Amino acid sequence: MLRLDCRFFLIALAAACSTPPPPTAADPLAAARCKQLVERALADNQAITLLGGLLQAAPKRLSGSPGSDAAVQWSLATMRAMGLVNVRAEPCLVPQWVRGEERAELLGQTAQPLRITALGGSIGTPDGGLEAEVVEVRSFEQLRELGEKARGKIVFFNRPMPRALRSVGQAYGEAVPQRSNGAIEAGKVGALAALVRSVTTAIDGNPHTGAMHYDDAVAKVPAAAIATADAEQLAKALQRGPVRMKLVLGCTQGPDVAGANAVGELAGSVTPERIVVVGGHLDAWDLGDGAHDDGAGCIHALEAVRLLQACGIRPRCTIRVVLFANEENGLRGARAYADTHRDELGKHVAALESDSGGFAPLGLTTSLRDEAAAAMQQKLLPLQDANAGTFLTGAGGCGADIGPLHNAGVACFGLLVNSQRYFDHHHTAIDTLAMVNERELALGAAVVAYTLSVLADG
Repeated sequence: MLRLDCRFFLIALAAACSTPPPPTAADPLAAARCKQLVERALADNQAITLLGGLLQAAPKRLSGSPGSDAAVQWSLATMRAMGLVNVRAEPCLVPQWVRGEERAELLGQTAQPLRITALGGSIGTPDGGLEAEVVEVRSFEQLRELGEKARGKIVFFNRPMPRALRSVGQAYGEAVPQRSNGAIEAGKVGALAALVRSVTTAIDGNPHTGAMHYDDAVAKVPAAAIATADAEQLAKALQRGPVRMKLVLGCTQGPDVAGANAVGELAGSVTPERIVVVGGHLDAWDLGDGAHDDGAGCIHALEAVRLLQACGIRPRCTIRVVLFANEENGLRGARAYADTHRDELGKHVAALESDSGGFAPLGLTTSLRDEAAAAMQQKLLPLQDANAGTFLTGAGGCGADIGPLHNAGVACFGLLVNSQRYFDHHHTAIDTLAMVNERELALGAAVVAYTLSVLADG
């Protein structure tokens, strides 16, 4: 991921995106093709089966773990079984961070356990944990004003994800800096640890992990997320008086290890040297199974190419499925892909990423603008019949893993879904298969399939 977590990237940009002029009527043949793909996706109902297969083979897929390796092997075997060609693992080095023990409790008269989880990349606490008084802040500015009063304390960042914002991506963007950079700011004032309110509007007992960062110029302190229900209780306890807390984090950072992107192709029928990339990220945080984040995106890509083959649709250009390594805590896979294929980036026609969950599709975002965007919207008009006709232009890279391709001048697209429930599951133990609706997942794959058929015929 980028310096700021990109999980919300597509949605957060929606307000800044423009909409091209209204298109004319859809081409009847294109409309028939789209209808065929949608009906086949729903009737076959293979997307949920594929997702179940991935989660059974590799429910825990954090980069550098045995589960990550198992996910790559499952992906390669699945691509071969689908009849894709040039199936291979493209290597890259990935970080190896291990969670270990995690435990927290309030001490004294307010004694109670707290539901917490280490943030990804955090250092561990000293042996036996640490004990300190808790100070609550709602912003980095408030922490700076505390200054020396925060020294030797545990800083509790309790800024809620704003509920009033209709765009959950925008709301996430308002709150996530305390998770991304809270440990840095806590270290600047001499605090002993950072405790961050989970980034979700849901009030429940599920702590949300996610990437955090350190600055080599600032003392490193351990960082954890606290479930929102417990954050509410902790805030009330602090209103009554001083609170002490014990925090134990056993996480460790090992040396980089071998990882890989999983790659396979549906060869183009006319100009196979021209390439359209489609994918999601294969890695996932280790609390849940990564069903929505981003198992769904990987399945959107795989099921899309299966649907094209099942419906006898053979695009002119090659469609290359790339299931990226290490999006969650480093973007090593994205960078490795762009570097490995730097000599052929000029032959990349487009790239499409799905990384917003397996919810009902609404349409697409795109980096295209003006006349190019209007022409593409005309070709994608049949998606309106699938209730997925939203088309937001000027959206930059449209996803973290295809960001390097966007920087190289490749036209980029992102699947836009109804994400109101996304951050209820995001980076938690409840991101499981049971939380994915099979029809919504299938519809997302059909939208991706039709979009690919358009992009790869260009």
